[in-house]
Amino acid sequence: MWIVNARKSTYYDAALANAKRAKRCLQRAGLTIQWNNAVRRVGGYHHRKTGFIPGFERLVAGAGPSDEPSFLERARVRWRKRQLRGDE
Repeated sequence: MWIVNARKSTYYDAALANAKRAKRCLQRAGLTIQWNNAVRRVGGYHHRKTGFIPGFERLVAGAGPSDEPSFLERARVRWRKRQLRGDE
């Protein structure tokens, strides 16, 4: 959670991957109460982080981290398009 706490939005995909592993580990260990407490805590503290929360909610619902491109990948595509058009 240090990535989310530190507001490192570029690395939110890594934070989601870590959360997925944590969820799997806690569930295998029979610690679903701890996972549910963590979900409530994250939702309460970070509900305004729109780059993180939608992916986290998908993870909680049972989906993995999104296959959508990261912010950095989307920015690179936009940059290439601007370069091809000649915009600066």
